Amino acid sequence: MYGIYGDIISAAEKAIDCLDETQELLEYPEVQADNAYYLSILSKYNDLRSVNDRLSALKTALEEEKACYELLQDASSNEDRMAIYEEIYSLKGKAAKLSASLADAIGCRQAQERAYCRFKFKEGSHKFGVALYNLIKSYLLSRDTKVEDEDIVRSKSGYVEEISFIAEGVDVIARLTPLSGAHKVFKRSGSEELCFAVTSAASVEKVAEKDLKIDVFHSQGAGGQNVNKVETAIRVTHLPTGLVVVCQDERSQLKNKRRALENIQKRLKEMNEQAEKKRIEADVFAQYSKKNTPISFDADSCTLTDMRLKAFSKIPFPFTDGEFAQYINGLIAL
Repeated sequence: MYGIYGDIISAAEKAIDCLDETQELLEYPEVQADNAYYLSILSKYNDLRSVNDRLSALKTALEEEKACYELLQDASSNEDRMAIYEEIYSLKGKAAKLSASLADAIGCRQAQERAYCRFKFKEGSHKFGVALYNLIKSYLLSRDTKVEDEDIVRSKSGYVEEISFIAEGVDVIARLTPLSGAHKVFKRSGSEELCFAVTSAASVEKVAEKDLKIDVFHSQGAGGQNVNKVETAIRVTHLPTGLVVVCQDERSQLKNKRRALENIQKRLKEMNEQAEKKRIEADVFAQYSKKNTPISFDADSCTLTDMRLKAFSKIPFPFTDGEFAQYINGLIAL
């Protein structure tokens, strides 16, 4: 009845099954007598009521859109039809926004996240993979998510075999994780895999002063008249890792300190990047190893099937941007 919105509407209806029961609990004297318990029930009730309000608004918008299509049959002039089409366009936009809001209320944390994403394709699956990548990128940009460090690798024969990028925005990992795994692309000659992985990408943070121990001592090397007379040499120790950097080449203590801090920041960054790279590679490999996922593609009919969602069985692929947004919303609501 509700088309591509059916899955998220079903999830919302399931979520608010206990709305009336929660409201009744608030009236119990035993609950009201326990202030902490009462406040927890009240918070749950407010959340469920918010979901219910958004669900009702979405249903109303979809019913109004359906009524507009029925009005088109009786429209007697081009002016009337154009006015109805404008109203339909407006209602479609309203429904899309309400669906996203409903998905947020059900399944997202509204947390700022930074994600590393990587695709891997075979020759027979790259067409679907590139299309999925383009949909994801368009979707992220529509949500004011930053997409950077894009890297596209081509095979010797010319097809795209790998794409990676960094995405930073609200609930990036929560929205993209349901798409991860090694998905089957079925063809007459067999099947190939379309792999997608998403994992957290840590930002390199500036070294905290509290983690550093700075010692000053007499320089032992060449440095002019200040050597062995003035304490110009600097030793910086990073306490959490035990990393030590010594700088005594300059005559000025201030210059030695600046260089020592720059060097330890650089070395710590390199250490963190190496550790982060190992973690990411292990996580990507684990996700590429997820076989028999609910998502599959049919190369002959150019369709996608996601067994988790009733509305997305053998849907023509690639989707429109609007269909893809509703697909993600449905996955979030699971």
